[in-house]
Amino acid sequence: MTTTNTGTTNFDKTVNILIRKELEQELLPTLPHLSDNLGFIKAKFVRGSNSTMRFLRVPHLALQSDSNIAGHSAGTAPWLTEGTAPTAQALAFGYEEFSAYQAGQRVELTDLALDEFNVGEGLVGEASVRVARQAAATIDNYVAQVLAAGTSVIYAGGQTARANVGLTDTVGGSLIRRAAQGMKMDNIPMFGDGTYHAIVNPAVVFDFEEDESLGGWKAIGTYGAGVDILSGELGKYAGVRFIESASARIFAAGGAGSADVYSTFITGPDSFAFGDWGNITTHVVLPGGHGDELAQVVSIGWKCRLGAFLTDEAGARYVRIESGATSI
Repeated sequence: MTTTNTGTTNFDKTVNILIRKELEQELLPTLPHLSDNLGFIKAKFVRGSNSTMRFLRVPHLALQSDSNIAGHSAGTAPWLTEGTAPTAQALAFGYEEFSAYQAGQRVELTDLALDEFNVGEGLVGEASVRVARQAAATIDNYVAQVLAAGTSVIYAGGQTARANVGLTDTVGGSLIRRAAQGMKMDNIPMFGDGTYHAIVNPAVVFDFEEDESLGGWKAIGTYGAGVDILSGELGKYAGVRFIESASARIFAAGGAGSADVYSTFITGPDSFAFGDWGNITTHVVLPGGHGDELAQVVSIGWKCRLGAFLTDEAGARYVRIESGATSI
């Protein structure tokens, strides 16, 4: 069992730094995959279902055939016969299910370590922040991996598989336009702001912005009044708003010549389901609990049951671009 104590590496230095109130902030990437920017479906844990998450799915009503519509024959749907009600249609109700898994971690702090921090207020506060961050980052990383396993993919440079993508197979304006056009052709709905949203790695952004043929790029500084800026947003191009994050998925050494392959995830609303923020709990066990009869340890941790699922049974609502990136 690993416990933080006075012998922990850099413990003494941390004590001094906290006393001076100059604790250095770690450089942390944003966690974009579970922000409201992606508009995911909120699934709920079904009790008594052996760790199953579920969400409702109501298919659209079928459109009549071209011949029926063009024929405009009375009594043939969708055309009416005067004075006669049409045959009622039935809504279909369904649901999607996916498995959930329990996760959690904790830290322990000894009584001596707490004493060094004036009854432990500083250390407990720091530990709480780190535990909360770890929970959020773990969940975000899990969802990112689920999204990266989807099969709606465009490979940069005209490649046909990830293993063939090289450093020079980069993202440019033409590839973004192709992806957006394909999504529109597939009737993938846009967000309420009339665009698709994308998560893009900073390495990919460098190549994208270096594309001299790029026309129509609109930086956030040129947005008109009343436009809400998405967290981490860079700008808009070809009907896609780009959110930059170092947490965008990277397939390390997955390309040609062991090149890193970068994921740019472009999505409409409801492309995946996630559950369930509501069952995430934090736990603080004060000194003197079971197994700590001498009150030597405080435990701080988090626990949840979570799952994620791409909702592509009726067609994918996203496109993932896999590309190389120029080394800077």
